[in-house]
Amino acid sequence: MQIEGKNVIFIGGFGGVGSKCSELFLRKSVKSLIIFDRLENEEFLSYLQNTYKNSFVGYVQMNLAKRETISKAFLEAHKMVGHFDIVVNGAGVVQESNVDLMVAVNLTGVIHSSLDAMEYMSIANGGHGGLVVNISSTAGLGTFEIACVYSASTCAVTSFTRSIASPIYNKKTGVNFITVCPGPTRTPMFDNLAEKTTVAKYSSETLDEYVKVPPQCPEALAINFMRVLETGKNGSIWVLENEEMHEIDFPSLCHPIRKTG
Repeated sequence: MQIEGKNVIFIGGFGGVGSKCSELFLRKSVKSLIIFDRLENEEFLSYLQNTYKNSFVGYVQMNLAKRETISKAFLEAHKMVGHFDIVVNGAGVVQESNVDLMVAVNLTGVIHSSLDAMEYMSIANGGHGGLVVNISSTAGLGTFEIACVYSASTCAVTSFTRSIASPIYNKKTGVNFITVCPGPTRTPMFDNLAEKTTVAKYSSETLDEYVKVPPQCPEALAINFMRVLETGKNGSIWVLENEEMHEIDFPSLCHPIRKTG
């Protein structure tokens, strides 16, 4: 998808990765960028507004753990810019001791915001179609014993996004869905993992080995993220790790049961 001239919503746009991606969107001359986040970063927002004056930059409060704020945020953004072309779900949390929060933010909130975005963007509802990108994780591609709840929530995001990318929905809505799975990245989420993960209580050695893996820098991830948006096709899954990107092919193991005879 061509990014220039598009209206973009970035959920979690003040985060470690989100802030880098948000600025890259503006460097690519989007028409507007609206950041949804739980807390406003006034300094960064002011920087973006003053640096990229040819684009509209706004902020709307949203807490992915609270359903009502998701609906209100999309309604407010719709009033601001009229339609959306790109919606990115980029918020996430690792706090294994709080299972309900992790599921609410990493999974339920992503589902609600994806469905709300599709309703607004759908050509069947007078929208322009567009692209929804859900940021999962390499932990969302299989098992990840370091953070079991995080793995479960991101695996579910990967599955949800692959499912809703089906032609059943795409043909009627004109909305494409892509999954992006970053590997370890140097952001605040990567800090103090011993306090956030499942494994620390059971095997500090396993966690020690994991943290030895050099995390990629968020700037490199953001550059590859933009490449995915520009080249990725509906339903595609992309791994962004070690400052590289590659598409992966998931086998389809589940098929509708058809009665015969």
